[in-house]
Amino acid sequence: MYLTLRLVLFCAVLQLPQLATAKDVYVSTAGNDANPGTKDKPLATVEKAAEAMQGAGLGTIWIGPGEYYLKNGIALGAKHSGTVKQSLVIRAVEPGKTRLSGARVVNNFRPISPDEAKPLISPEAKKCVLVADLKAQGFPPLAKLPAQHRAHGCEEIVFGDRPMQSARWPNEGFAHFTEVVDGGASKPTHWVQRDVYRPGSFRFPDDGDKGRRAKHWNIDRGVWLHGFWCYEWNDEVLLVKNYDKKTGELRFAVKHHYGIGNPWRKNWKHRFYALHVFEELDSPGEYYLDRDNQKLYFWPPGDVAKQPVRLTLCTKPLLSAEHASHLVVRDLTFENARGLGLRMVSCCDCRVENCMVRNMGQNGMSLAGTRVEAVGCEVTQTASCGISVYGGNRKTLTPGECSVRDCHIHHVGRLNWNGGRGIAIHGCGNRMANNLIHHAPTGAVAYGGNEHVLELNEIHDVCILYSDVGVFYTGRDWSSRGNVVRWNYIHDISNNAGHGSSAIYFDDCDSGDTALGNIVFGGVKRGVLLGGGRDNIIHGNIFIDLPQGIFVDARGPRGITLDKPGSWNLLEKCKQVDYLSPLWKKRYPRLAKVMDEEPLLPMGNSMHNNIMIGCEKPFALTKDVKESWLDRKNNPASKAEDFPGLVSKGDPPKLNLSKLPAVWKKVSGFEAIPIEKIGLVKRK
Repeated sequence: MYLTLRLVLFCAVLQLPQLATAKDVYVSTAGNDANPGTKDKPLATVEKAAEAMQGAGLGTIWIGPGEYYLKNGIALGAKHSGTVKQSLVIRAVEPGKTRLSGARVVNNFRPISPDEAKPLISPEAKKCVLVADLKAQGFPPLAKLPAQHRAHGCEEIVFGDRPMQSARWPNEGFAHFTEVVDGGASKPTHWVQRDVYRPGSFRFPDDGDKGRRAKHWNIDRGVWLHGFWCYEWNDEVLLVKNYDKKTGELRFAVKHHYGIGNPWRKNWKHRFYALHVFEELDSPGEYYLDRDNQKLYFWPPGDVAKQPVRLTLCTKPLLSAEHASHLVVRDLTFENARGLGLRMVSCCDCRVENCMVRNMGQNGMSLAGTRVEAVGCEVTQTASCGISVYGGNRKTLTPGECSVRDCHIHHVGRLNWNGGRGIAIHGCGNRMANNLIHHAPTGAVAYGGNEHVLELNEIHDVCILYSDVGVFYTGRDWSSRGNVVRWNYIHDISNNAGHGSSAIYFDDCDSGDTALGNIVFGGVKRGVLLGGGRDNIIHGNIFIDLPQGIFVDARGPRGITLDKPGSWNLLEKCKQVDYLSPLWKKRYPRLAKVMDEEPLLPMGNSMHNNIMIGCEKPFALTKDVKESWLDRKNNPASKAEDFPGLVSKGDPPKLNLSKLPAVWKKVSGFEAIPIEKIGLVKRK
């Protein structure tokens, strides 16, 4: 029997195709997974190619032009690792022409029937909306939208390589309410925190002769509202429970974290809009997914016979690698998924290069490990963050050496405004450099940890929706030290009502960081906001045409209790990284003494050689800040007219960067800013 079994297995092996397990494996839309994976006889799927490369350790997976649907993504592990001498490479045969997609094409559209169209508010929509029966086309059941969400991770529609808009009102901008009927929460218990007892309610705005728009909506069918329900720095999507057409009171089905209404600002105009509302399907590019009956209602902005309509399906990362090393992914387009584009966890010496990542239901990339990097990529139309990075060990201060370099990151945070930054970077010893970041609802960069270098980036058109926000943002951690934000060009930033925006935001007692040689021009309210922190260095920056150059407050004693839960836990965070260890004492001697030196006061901050041009207030210090706490030297202030040609008179005005060297040469001790090195690297 044993010999018979061996004979059967031997014959089975002979019948298997001899896949190329080293050097090169080829994939083509015209291939077949029964092929050996050679150039002449390629495979049909990337998944099969990845399987063939397990244990091979060397070589390249070449993927031909075309679109490849990844139902469950590509999963790589330690067996897919290359070596120091030869990485495992996954790449396109022709850069930019290979698309790895998490979506399937929807076909067989028909005009909407009169009965189906009755609830639609727009007469034109009743003529233009098309319908597709997803169940009849073999699509899996649609996911149920969460009652409370930001980036919901459910199916979306993509047309013309752009995500479409789930039916909303108003089509552009926001509606506003001022009258809170039931906040559902206590008065603030600490700083901004409140105890929330129940879902709140507000009076829906009256649109004059047209009445209240909500009267047209079928609440039972499902209506969600996305907005700023309490503070202008915290958005959320909430399901509506009911609406009273007589009184105009709209009540939510779920609690918002901070309750409804700003307790510090009565009659504040809270911004919101409605979405996933069938009745509001009223303009080209809008759609409604009937998740109960498995139907798509779509008003296409073009001809569906000429451009495919895609439904995002893949919930897993399109490419995921865990415990892999020496892996290179390049020249590919990752698109149209419900989740992440690329995810690398516990990886080492891995690189994503010259890839396009777009139309993701969550982040574009999530990279973690040692020397994991994204280089020369474009990331756009993500529901949340563009690229998140974590590397290194904070307790041992071991650098991760991860990086995001020369990447173009734009139009991120489609659904999750709070997390919709271009880059989020955490851990120890990582770098972001030479990136171009623009069009984000909140700031461009969030960071925390130690010894990161954030340099030579150009950033514009961010902070579009948020207030009390920073282009570069960090906060609430005494132990998050040694980070350097330098040589960045920040311009044309939104400044919304409320606390507005800051170019560099050291929030809530952030300490031990450096802002060096940054150029900030127009838009933001403040060049640097120092929110009660200690031991920060602000040197050699140029602030032009701002309401405030550098703002300093002493919020610590007003907002923190070190020995009580619910505060910012500044001391506890220090203990978690063993801040009194010999290593930490040597690296951060001032932190070791923090509890001996009035820990909640903004002491030890150095501000030297900053140039203020056309700033209404070069320095803005709150009344509780003592001059003796600050080390301020040689921060000249002047008018914009003193430097002819520096700022144009157009709309909007432009900054002539080439004029800046002549400005800083007049300031003794000013270190030259490498302007020519800022922004994307020009490649041949």
